Amino acid sequence: MRYRRTLGVAWRVGLCISAFLAGLCGCAMVPPNSLLDPTRVGHFPSDIHEGGIRRVLSPRETPPGIASATDPTADDLVAMYEEYRLAPGDVVALTIQDLLSPGAPFQITVEVSPLGEIRVPDLGSVKVAGLTEAEVEQELTSRLKETGLLPRPVVLVVTQLKRGRVVSAIGAVGASGQYPINDPTMRLLDLIAMIGDVQATAKRAYVIRRQSTPPAVTKKGSAPPPETREGEWIIPPPVEEMPPGPGLMTSSGLATLEPPEAQPVGEAPQPPPTRAELEEVMTPAAEPQTRPVQPLERPTFEPIVIFDPQTGEVMQPQTPAAPTEQPPQAPPPVAQEEFEQPFDWEAVEELALEQRVIAIDLAGLKNGDPRQNIVVRDRDVFYVPVDTGVFYVMGEVMRPGVYAFGGRDITIKQALAICGGFSPLAWPQRCEIIRREPGTDKQYTRTVNLDAIFAGLEDDFYLRDDDVINVGTHIAAPFLYVIRNSFRFTYGFGFVYDRNFADKDAYGSKLNPDYLEQQRRLQRGLPF
Repeated sequence: MRYRRTLGVAWRVGLCISAFLAGLCGCAMVPPNSLLDPTRVGHFPSDIHEGGIRRVLSPRETPPGIASATDPTADDLVAMYEEYRLAPGDVVALTIQDLLSPGAPFQITVEVSPLGEIRVPDLGSVKVAGLTEAEVEQELTSRLKETGLLPRPVVLVVTQLKRGRVVSAIGAVGASGQYPINDPTMRLLDLIAMIGDVQATAKRAYVIRRQSTPPAVTKKGSAPPPETREGEWIIPPPVEEMPPGPGLMTSSGLATLEPPEAQPVGEAPQPPPTRAELEEVMTPAAEPQTRPVQPLERPTFEPIVIFDPQTGEVMQPQTPAAPTEQPPQAPPPVAQEEFEQPFDWEAVEELALEQRVIAIDLAGLKNGDPRQNIVVRDRDVFYVPVDTGVFYVMGEVMRPGVYAFGGRDITIKQALAICGGFSPLAWPQRCEIIRREPGTDKQYTRTVNLDAIFAGLEDDFYLRDDDVINVGTHIAAPFLYVIRNSFRFTYGFGFVYDRNFADKDAYGSKLNPDYLEQQRRLQRGLPF
């Protein structure tokens, strides 16, 4: 009886301690937490409960991926049919009939130089970059006629290797590199089959597309060609022609005889030139008299007129002073602030930075979504990000450590499931996420309530690369753990409550001494 009384007192003391801890830890014993066990989280609704998943934790963050990426549009699905224009690096097969020997065709295979030219015997260098095959044939035909090499030239131009239309594949692909675009209807699935598929865990890809064509390479001192955009035709420059009509060479130059103008019907035509007029034209003119050589005069300088760039008014003219010899002066020192100033990106031309980034959902593309299967265009870059992201879990969890994303978008709930859940001393209401700001050396810490997230009171969120999850504890967590563990609490030299204050028959194989004494009395026949 004495042991039972002691046990009852112990339970009362335990209940008092529980009530005290309940007041100490606030809402640790009320929903959404489990009674006396804050690590038992969850919602368990009787009907369907829907919730969202956030991509960002705070307004200062930007969505993951390339910030300027846009979804495919209807124009990206339309193929552009246009004739191919030669570019530096292309290999061209040239055939000219009767060029070197009569009755035999002249055949040669040449590569377009970095300046966009090819060399043809007896013609020299010919500019072909930016021209189609038909335009190159027309250019060569015109030059052969002008030089008098062939009266009726027959020219054939065929492009054997086209390097002007290429698409680049980089990142998590089977074989990165440049690939030719031989078909204007080539799409992303065709490109993926050509490069040997992408990484199995890749979920997203990007197509970086140029919006303008860069200027072609020109010789030093020559004028750059006119800018052309996609879908425009390049008009070759006009060829200088000889003056029309026959002419007579005189001492003063070439005298042309214009054809007679059309006379109206009913009027008599003009008579042809007489012999005297022709002799006057053929007679050489008298030699001009020589003039005496006059001495050269020193040029005089006109006053310089200067306009004010702010107001547009004419400032007072200034007469340049005579140059005076002055000793050379050292250049002024450059201020240190000029080197510390950041680069002015606003001064860069808009066309040099103009490009478009198209976001592609690889899962939808492989599942047959036609909106993601866009047409591949010239100079496109197909980029599949390489998955190297990891996240860190520490604190009161079963298996703290470093875990990889594996190409998946992992939420905070999934991360806790990966590391084995909470430890007995965890406090889900105290958890922090340490996140870095992309492109900087800064980081910030955000406190989250995992208990409310698992209960459906707050939205779940996706983790990012290098996120650190730290699950904390509370001062009341050890006492709640002792209560849950049947008051088994060791301290100092291993004192265990149930081994020191429990009933004798609560441990070991011995019987209760009171029961043994009662049995002996009954055997002796004693009534008490």
